[in-house]
Amino acid sequence: MAVVAALLVGCAPNWTPAQLRAWDAFQDCRSVAPTATVTKLPSQGGVFFTASDAAEIAMMTRCLNERHGYPTR
Repeated sequence: MAVVAALLVGCAPNWTPAQLRAWDAFQDCRSVAPTATVTKLPSQGGVFFTASDAAEIAMMTRCLNERHGYPTR
C-alpha cells in the first residue's frame, strides 16, 4: 500500500497555490459548462479554457467571476 501512495505522490503536478486555486474554481464551475476544458493554468493564477460553444464559455466565465472572483476579460 505504501508503494502505491508513493507512486501517486510522484505523479502529482507541481502547481503553485494560485494554480491549485484556479483548478479548484474551474472544477467547481464545470457543472455549468460540461464541455469546458482547461488549456492553460498560469503560475501566477487564472485559468484559460475552451468549450464547445459561446454559451458555455459565457456561463463558465460568469461562474468563475461570481463564485470565485476571477475577473472577466
